[in-house]
Amino acid sequence: MERDTGTDAGGRHAWIIVAVCTVMVAMGFGAIVNVAVFLTPLAAEFGWPRAQVSAAYSIATVGTGLGGILMGHFADRIPVRRVALCGALVPGLALAGLSCIDSVLELYAYHALMGVVGVGAIMAPLNTLASRWLARNPGLAIGIVSAGGAAGQGLIPYLARHLVLMEGWREAYLTLGLAYLGLMVPLALFLRDAPRPSAQRAGMGSAAAAAYAVSRPKLLAVLSLAVAFCCICMATPIVHVASLGADLGLGGRESASLLAVMMVAGMAGRIAFGRLADRTGNLRAYFVASLGQTLLAFVFPYAGSGLELLALSAIFGAVFSGAMTAFISCAREYAPAGREGLSIGVVMFFGWLGMALGAWQGGLFYDLCGAYFQSFANASLGGAVNLALLALLFRYTGSTPLPPLRMLLPGNPRPDRMRAVHGIQRQVKTLGWPVSPAIGREPQAPHHGNH
Repeated sequence: MERDTGTDAGGRHAWIIVAVCTVMVAMGFGAIVNVAVFLTPLAAEFGWPRAQVSAAYSIATVGTGLGGILMGHFADRIPVRRVALCGALVPGLALAGLSCIDSVLELYAYHALMGVVGVGAIMAPLNTLASRWLARNPGLAIGIVSAGGAAGQGLIPYLARHLVLMEGWREAYLTLGLAYLGLMVPLALFLRDAPRPSAQRAGMGSAAAAAYAVSRPKLLAVLSLAVAFCCICMATPIVHVASLGADLGLGGRESASLLAVMMVAGMAGRIAFGRLADRTGNLRAYFVASLGQTLLAFVFPYAGSGLELLALSAIFGAVFSGAMTAFISCAREYAPAGREGLSIGVVMFFGWLGMALGAWQGGLFYDLCGAYFQSFANASLGGAVNLALLALLFRYTGSTPLPPLRMLLPGNPRPDRMRAVHGIQRQVKTLGWPVSPAIGREPQAPHHGNH
């Protein structure tokens, strides 16, 4: 099943599928981060330490990473609607179940269930599905869907907070659970697998694979390691920027606005870097975004005012979110045929691990040093390791960090299609057949001379 050389599978229907995937991913992300809203009321009612309550988030994120591998594997083998229905039912049931908890073990169990077979059935499978429906612009499709995740991180907790204030935490959990079931199940029933590409396009995909110097599993292994270090760099500013703002003298509302600005900029960054990936190549877009976040992560503690920190947050939001879109696109590109869901799930799992480690080390080194300079320097160091691994991927794929200028101009062939053509040329040459030098070039307008 080829991924990069086809046409959009269903016109308007393809865009509707992408929109459905976006809404479901938004609700999935929102379900995970809801624990931030319920932390205070749960700690107050049961007397649990906040660290105990917030551990539910860690359990849900690790569960989502593991579930992404499992459910991505199933999404490659069975109709995607079945996987999506699991992702639609479980978060709603888990949220409703949380309204009845009386122990911390129940809290953890519901969040583990929500992550592994709930949100895990949404992230990797629906990113894969959207990219298959928009086969001509897979980076844009992934960018739009992941932008939905950013929106859900802000919108769902905002609504949940109002429910808690109006109804109390138990009723808020139950209302959210019923709302999730009422909205997500019909959306999941609407989803369809994308039509399979023609045999001709599948042959071009096999030829494109010959352009790589190493096997696709090795490319995915290097990419997974790079993504882990990328997310170490990414997580430290995301988790600690509000505290950094407070240390700079900003009030609570101003400090919280730093993260809000970062997430809003992230929505635009996901779509913009998705388009960049389609135009210049996935790995190049990933490199540009990674370079930006690596440099900015180091600069954060040196901001001298709230305005400077706000500007840094906006720019960082655009580039870190672009890195997320691009590395998912890379995972899709390097995936063996018919294994996109599993491959994206594996890479995203390493991303979740990196996010957890980056957030943890930021707090650890702040406690050890009494300031954030070392924490953000460590984050930048993780970004540098990511860049070094990307350099290895450039070598393995025969690409370069900077694309030829002609790739940026309208009407020029995309890099994945040209790689497919060049792979076909090499295979034909090995058979001793002549190859026209015109193959792989853009068609030229006919010249009409005087007769």
